[in-house]
Amino acid sequence: MTVLEGITYRKSKPTRALALLLTAVILAVSLLAPFTSIVQGDHFAVRFSVEDYDMDYEISYEGQSYTVHVSIPGELYYDYADERRIVENKKMQYAEYVVIDSVMRDVANQLISIADRIDNSSSYDLASLILDFVYQTEYMKDLNSKDVEIEYPKTPVETLVEKGDCEDLAALFVSVALAAGLDAVLFMFPEDPGHMAAGIYIGDRSMPSNLKPYWTNDSGKAYYFCECTGYIGGIGYSSYESRKVEMVPLTDFPNAELPNIELLSTLVQQL
Repeated sequence: MTVLEGITYRKSKPTRALALLLTAVILAVSLLAPFTSIVQGDHFAVRFSVEDYDMDYEISYEGQSYTVHVSIPGELYYDYADERRIVENKKMQYAEYVVIDSVMRDVANQLISIADRIDNSSSYDLASLILDFVYQTEYMKDLNSKDVEIEYPKTPVETLVEKGDCEDLAALFVSVALAAGLDAVLFMFPEDPGHMAAGIYIGDRSMPSNLKPYWTNDSGKAYYFCECTGYIGGIGYSSYESRKVEMVPLTDFPNAELPNIELLSTLVQQL
């Protein structure tokens, strides 16, 4: 109640209620903001604690089975998931999602150790193990909260936690391959409906002689096709060999030498 020059004014109850409501909303936002994240485009999640992800992958190669243990810090996963997707001229910059971090290095080191037990001079064995590791992650289309298909490229850590589609699985393969010291590229097929796969360079003579390279760069390095969405024959086999479709090789990966996502964050632009 306010008195001004002998006249008494009373604040109306609706005004007071609105002020209280606004105060409550501001307080709630300030308390919950640190725990709110944007996951998979428009999926909102509120978290008060973050759990790590621990997964075991069973890999079979030449009649033998091997176990790869993957441990993903929850904070690292949400750091990636909270970032908006990178876009330039309304086209996704898929090469940005090939990322080498602590998780990729750990997976690569385990696969290198397995390959050493098989044949430590064979890049083909190592690449085959990496591809089989990728096959253990289920293919899943990008869908928003209304189950409408969208384009939402993911980092490898996101793919391991959430599953992924063709560009996600191809980026996972290239990330592990580069972390393992191999030379890998992305093969993008932009024609409708679009597709993405990977290519691997085998620098030794361990490649089976009956397999032919899919693409050779300007320096003469030959890369073999790797279909990452499901087993169709392993390295060197491609359903695109007999199809005349446009292919764009992606060979530069600015986030492939980073121990974290600092550069990834600086490159993010809002859709």
